[in-house]
Amino acid sequence: MDDIVYFVKDTLENEELRYSLRSLSNFPHGKVWFYGGCPEALKPDYHVEVKQNKPTKWENVFKMFKLACNNDKISKNFWLFNDDFFIMKPVTKGPNYYNDDLYKRVVTIEDKYNQITPYTREIRKMIKELEGMGCKTLSYALHVPMKINRKKGQELTNIISTPMFRSVYGNYFKIGGENHKDVKIDSNFKRYKEGDYLSTSDKTFFYGVVGQQIRDTFKDKCKYER
Repeated sequence: MDDIVYFVKDTLENEELRYSLRSLSNFPHGKVWFYGGCPEALKPDYHVEVKQNKPTKWENVFKMFKLACNNDKISKNFWLFNDDFFIMKPVTKGPNYYNDDLYKRVVTIEDKYNQITPYTREIRKMIKELEGMGCKTLSYALHVPMKINRKKGQELTNIISTPMFRSVYGNYFKIGGENHKDVKIDSNFKRYKEGDYLSTSDKTFFYGVVGQQIRDTFKDKCKYER
């Protein structure tokens, strides 16, 4: 089975990650790797400490991605997870997912905030790089696990400059997939209703209805907790 790799913030506590790990009972997998930090209460199969000292979080994540892709102890294909990914139903084999086009994502975010944000500025750089390579510009930046081939990941990190690699990986290697709405819930009043995957913000995990649903669903301690 394929390993799972988390890129973890350097904090002593991470309750979202705790419940993400509990939800892995619904997701057949090999070993669990943490790159970056490791909260005191959690114990992955392997932890690779990485100093997160780059100017932006995207550059720190890209640094960890490159290290993971060059680690031949990790399975040749691995699942990339964030600490706010929750597997709500048993999953055996999922398709790749994308969410419309990067242009649409940029416009939606900039209309919402009425300005160019640091995030959309990076997306614009990524679009330019993708177009320069003759690639499509589909957005693979959904809050769902993504399967990565380590050799392809190594190739990618040697040819791109943008640190936002998920959409570049998906378009450069033409992984295709299904157009799917994002699963992240950012309203305190919105409930999880259906679907294999779910994601929250810090606010909705701790104070929202959906956060309580997650805690009620995954009450049992898992093997990745001390």
